Amino acid sequence: ERIKQIIAILKTYQERGEKFTVVCSAFGGVTDSLIAMATKAANADESYLELVEAFSQRHIQAAKDLLKTDTEKVVLKGLKENHKTLKDILHGIFLVREASLRTMDYVLSFGERSSAFIIAHALTQAGITSSYLDARTIIKTNKNFGSAKVDLELTYENIKAHYKQAKAVQIVTGFIASDKGGLTTTLGRGGSDYTAALLAAGLEAEAIEIWTDV
Repeated sequence: ERIKQIIAILKTYQERGEKFTVVCSAFGGVTDSLIAMATKAANADESYLELVEAFSQRHIQAAKDLLKTDTEKVVLKGLKENHKTLKDILHGIFLVREASLRTMDYVLSFGERSSAFIIAHALTQAGITSSYLDARTIIKTNKNFGSAKVDLELTYENIKAHYKQAKAVQIVTGFIASDKGGLTTTLGRGGSDYTAALLAAGLEAEAIEIWTDV
């Protein structure tokens, strides 16, 4: 329902001829669920597998509810591959009995990546031609895992360069970034709002709107 509401709002923007980009956080409660999975795995608690399954099913069900057959197949394939990678990482945490901040940042990235991927396809299906953008390709930080410091100069350069050649509406993962070597970092809790601010500054946007389902 929330995603359908987002689509309805953005359709009005499109009809007014406004240019916009969309930053997505994870679905409600997902970040906490990912933290719980990694913590359980590090403590050799096999019930982390139940949380992985619930995470996967929640996103798969959202895709099925929102998307028509052809698009649904593509999205489900992408989600399942992504969620298998998550499961493999968590199995590694389970084996070594440790979840470092670096590993935790990578685990947490699956929330935003799953939601933005679904929403980009749902918007395209609704007539707003959209493209999924993994913010790790444009937002660059230091290696302070858990709450990384952004390299503003490099990030703004990347944003400008990407948007010069981007034709579709960009649906961007909030909260996540990467260091210069490509390792996944996060911007701290509430980081999706920060992602929106970075994009707005880099694009010299007129405004940022922050929406929440509460």
